[in-house]
Amino acid sequence: MSPESTSQPFFELGEVIGSGMYGVVFQGRHNTRKAAIKKFRLRENTNSEIRTIEQEINLLKRLQYRHIIQFYDVYRQGNEIALVTDFAEGGSLKQAIEDSRVASWVDKNRIAQEIVYGLVYIHHEGIIHRDLKSDNVLLTGLMEVKLCDFGLAVVKKSIEGHSTDVTRGTIRWLAPELVLAKRPRYTNKSDMYALGMVMWEMAAMCTPPFKAINNNYAVAQAVYNGGREHLPDHTPADYRRWVGLCWEKNPSDRPQADQVILVDVASSERQRAHTATASSVSDSDALTFANTSTVADNIAEHDIPHKGSLSAPPTPEEPIAGQLLREFSRIFLAAEQNDVDAQVSLAEVHETGCCGVTKNNEKAFAWYHRAAKQGHLKAMHRVGDMYAEGRGTKHSDTMAAIWHKKATNHGPAEQQSPGVATQGASQVAGASRPKIPPPPRRTPQAEQGAAKSNLNSAVNKPDADASKVAGTRSFKVPPPPRRTPQAGQEAAKFNLNSAMNKSNADASKVAGIPPPPRRTPKAGQEAAKFNLNSAMNNLDANQSKAKTMVEQQAERGDVTAQLNLGLMYENGRGAEQSDVEAVKWFTKAAVQGNLAGQVNLALMYQNGRGVEQSDAEAIKWFTIAAKEGSPNGQVGLGWTYESGRGVEQSNVVAAEWYTKAAVQGDPIGQANIGLMYQNGRGVEQSDVQAVKWFTKAADQGDPVGQVNLGLMYENGRGVEQSDNEAVKWYSKAADQGDPNGQVSLGWMYQNGRSVEQNDSEAIKWYFKAAVQGNLRAMSKLGWMFQNGRGVEQSDAMAIGWYTEAAFKGDLDGQVSLGLMHQNGRGVGQSDIEAVKWFTKASGQGDPRAKLNLGLMYRYGRGVKQSDIEAVKWLTEAAVQGDPVGQVGVGWMYENGRGVEQSDAEAVKWYTMAANQGNIDGQVNLGWMYQIGRGIEQSDIEAAKWYKEAAVQGDPIGQVNLGLMYENGRGVEQSHVDAFKWYTKAAVQGNARAQFNLGLLYENGQGVKRSEVEAVKWYTKAASQGHGVAHGVLDGYRGRILCRET
Repeated sequence: MSPESTSQPFFELGEVIGSGMYGVVFQGRHNTRKAAIKKFRLRENTNSEIRTIEQEINLLKRLQYRHIIQFYDVYRQGNEIALVTDFAEGGSLKQAIEDSRVASWVDKNRIAQEIVYGLVYIHHEGIIHRDLKSDNVLLTGLMEVKLCDFGLAVVKKSIEGHSTDVTRGTIRWLAPELVLAKRPRYTNKSDMYALGMVMWEMAAMCTPPFKAINNNYAVAQAVYNGGREHLPDHTPADYRRWVGLCWEKNPSDRPQADQVILVDVASSERQRAHTATASSVSDSDALTFANTSTVADNIAEHDIPHKGSLSAPPTPEEPIAGQLLREFSRIFLAAEQNDVDAQVSLAEVHETGCCGVTKNNEKAFAWYHRAAKQGHLKAMHRVGDMYAEGRGTKHSDTMAAIWHKKATNHGPAEQQSPGVATQGASQVAGASRPKIPPPPRRTPQAEQGAAKSNLNSAVNKPDADASKVAGTRSFKVPPPPRRTPQAGQEAAKFNLNSAMNKSNADASKVAGIPPPPRRTPKAGQEAAKFNLNSAMNNLDANQSKAKTMVEQQAERGDVTAQLNLGLMYENGRGAEQSDVEAVKWFTKAAVQGNLAGQVNLALMYQNGRGVEQSDAEAIKWFTIAAKEGSPNGQVGLGWTYESGRGVEQSNVVAAEWYTKAAVQGDPIGQANIGLMYQNGRGVEQSDVQAVKWFTKAADQGDPVGQVNLGLMYENGRGVEQSDNEAVKWYSKAADQGDPNGQVSLGWMYQNGRSVEQNDSEAIKWYFKAAVQGNLRAMSKLGWMFQNGRGVEQSDAMAIGWYTEAAFKGDLDGQVSLGLMHQNGRGVGQSDIEAVKWFTKASGQGDPRAKLNLGLMYRYGRGVKQSDIEAVKWLTEAAVQGDPVGQVGVGWMYENGRGVEQSDAEAVKWYTMAANQGNIDGQVNLGWMYQIGRGIEQSDIEAAKWYKEAAVQGDPIGQVNLGLMYENGRGVEQSHVDAFKWYTKAAVQGNARAQFNLGLLYENGQGVKRSEVEAVKWYTKAASQGHGVAHGVLDGYRGRILCRET
């Protein structure tokens, strides 16, 4: 807390934007930034109480997280306090509810989850909110959540006019154990009860709770006795479930904040489309009312375990930077699609430099101008201002006057875009979002390093000639390091950075067919569900009447009515959501032999919903339905065996059940058995069979079948390779919202495969997949931002995507984070952090991570130096086919580091790398052939491998090949060819090639003699420290001096 002072504090007060029992809130400025200033008066306090208040405020000032309001400072004059915080342009959630700005379930879900994130953070910091309600949930211009008024217990007690929770109305959000307590004990669980109340406010679009009860004491008594608000019938089941858990009377029955993961509404809809089946209920299952007959022939999936790419919702540990990117991506895409509000928001992002984007007034002006031309008032004013100030455009008072006049004639400037929370966003970005280096690269042609050789021991030439080949073999970092070793220096050196900066030949594409998209349920997800949409859409508009009719039919034993009543209870459609009631009616339908009832009941048991979890009961009901021919039951039973849930794991049995469903035409079964054939699980591996089943599923519109069929065409597996067909099937899946289809289509655009190369289109599809939680897309976006492909280059944005992917277990993200720490890009250099991330990815089997971890051990960076550990990890990478790992293991054997020295083993590993096109493996193998180490000496083989490296542009391969031609070793002697290869290496800056080129010019070998050219190349070599070149130049100077004398 700033000391008591009569001087002017460092803030300016603007208009009043709120008031209440705790004081008045002003909009203002603090040290040039927008801020909210809350002023209130304290009671008379002792010095010890003042110190306690100061401690409380100082604790809050150190907190920085995206979903809490940032405390900047606090000032005291006498008994008056001014608390300065971040300014949230979107107002409070209460105002948003009253203004109907959170009408969609997608927004409600997201806001609820962001409130949870904020609670997770403050609870982790040991802070209880104590006053969570919609009025204390602020929103940025992008509708992003910022919790406020937490951790101020001491301050609030010290405020003049402070009243109890009961008298002031907060009672309506208080947990039952607090409402009538004389000395209420707030806990994390009481915050969770309040979370349920805030979620109710959004669901009901009503605030405050218990609006019909005017007396706060009556509300307190009702809550204490178990009274709760009623959620609307249309509330999604998952949302309803979490509210119910938060409202449990016993605090121990409420979840912790970090346990709450709401299922994304949009993703759920996509998931239903993902796994929809072609099954229908038999005529005997018809649902009839009076004179109306409605057949439930569109049975919804009960989340049947269909191996798909269903994105899990973001976890509470989701990195701050990663979350920011979700908002930026939403603005970016909307702006590109001509949303004027989004264009203004994007302009503000560029103008202020928030969200990890570099501040750029030119881009800000361009976006404001684009929105202004469409009549956006705020944009018009900003364009006028920027013309007047000459910011982002040429100064012009005339243009400024024109745009200001347009805005004035158009209407009041206050009617404008919500914009972005510029100050808050920049605070978060600046606090915790480091940069990242280029992604790990494995491009053999230009960016791999490997041990290079010279002909020091192989070429018997006069001393002058021998001097031009003195050097070492070394790993290189792109661009290659300039090493001018002294003659006699040890031959092979292994450089860490070379392999650390490698990646796949195409950094944006995983080689081969990646692990198939899986539709297995993840933690917190249920298996396949039947939904009620079809049946419910045919019911009478009066849902209560419909429910009564269904109940009457169900009570009389109508099996289809029993099934539908269970679905109504499970989904909260037409009836208050109740898993217990759902189980009751599914059971009644199941025991009568209804297949859909049996499958639904199995899934309730499998997931412990409304009944004690029991894999045995789940298997029992899946089996009954499956044996009766239900494809849903067959797929469910197949997944149970594939995952080993309650039975001994068996891919064979899983494949049998998937096949039964597939031959009935079930697309989920078809896609799943296709995956089993693709990977040889439970059946003999067969790409042809995989393509057959993927095609059947794809033709029925199954997105997983479509994506995998596209992959088979792209890679020519089981079918003739065809990028056209791949793009066709990726597009079909992408248009359905499938994230794997979207990321694959993006890759085709990025690389111009069967479509015109278009980075912007690639970015578009990567964004669509990434915002659904697709990890591959996140890593690809990181690479695109890192390299400025289709977007403005931004290390901050790159690291955001890499970090989000890494924290969710993505290997590319983890390796990239390790490289970021290892190279100190955007963060303090930390080998320990690098080792941590390499270790995480190595534990998942990633060969790049193993390679890098081996190198860290080799050089003792972040871990204790150990050649034995280095060999272990390098070998694991090498065995998995990593060519740089193979070169590394070869070098360790050649030099006897961590293993018994063995030239034969070295040759073996160099050969593996060389055959993959690895330049370093080729040069090293050529060197081993030339001197006959570990293999029979052969100049022909040496020249062959030097040429393989040379044609890929490697300067050491080129200079060595030049030497072979100059000396007629393994090739016909040719000074012309020697000159050609020396020149290629020399223009790349290779000092040895430059010196040798000088010799050829001096002696007129392979080229017309020219002292001028000779001196030129000697000078270039000498400038890089080539000692012999220095001597030759001194000789030239002596000769010139003699001539002048």
